[in-house]
Amino acid sequence: MEYQSPLENVDEDGYTQLDFSSHNLTRRSVVSEKGVLSGSCPPNWITHENSCYLFSTSLASWNRSKRQCPQLGSYLLKIDSSKELEFISRHVSSQPDHSFWIGLSHSQTEGPWLWEDGSMLLSNLFQIRSTVTQKESSHNCVWIHVSDFYDQLCSVPSYSICEKKLSI
Repeated sequence: MEYQSPLENVDEDGYTQLDFSSHNLTRRSVVSEKGVLSGSCPPNWITHENSCYLFSTSLASWNRSKRQCPQLGSYLLKIDSSKELEFISRHVSSQPDHSFWIGLSHSQTEGPWLWEDGSMLLSNLFQIRSTVTQKESSHNCVWIHVSDFYDQLCSVPSYSICEKKLSI
C-alpha cells in the first residue's frame, strides 16, 4: 500500500478523506450447484446463522413454489431448530397480511408430515392447525401465517420462503 502524507487525504474544508477502494481483492463464486453458498447471501436474501432466506413477493401454488426455489439454487424452507423457528416467525409476523408456503407436506390425509428432503417433522417444534372445513377436502401442504402453521390446499396461491445453506 502506498504511503500518503496526512495532508494529501484532507479536503478543502480540513476534513480527512477516506479511501474505501479495494486493492488486490479477489471475489469468490457465491452459488454452487447444490444450493450451498460460500461467502454471503445474494441481494434480497436475509442471512440467519448458516442459511440465506428469500421471502417471495409473488403468489404461487405450493407446487409452483416448490419448483421455483430450485431455480434459485435453494429449496422450500425446512425448519430445523427452535432458533430458526423464532427467526422465521419474527419475519413472517412483520407481514400479517401474507401467508408463506414452507417445504412441508403429506401425500395422504392421515400420513406423516414430511419435509422436502423426506425427513419427518419434529413434533416438539410446532403444531399444524387444521383448516379443513369439508370432509372430502384434503389440505396436504403447510403455510405459516403470523407465527402459526396451517394445513392448506396446495393449489391456493400464496407467498413462499426459499432457503439455501451457507458453507462454513
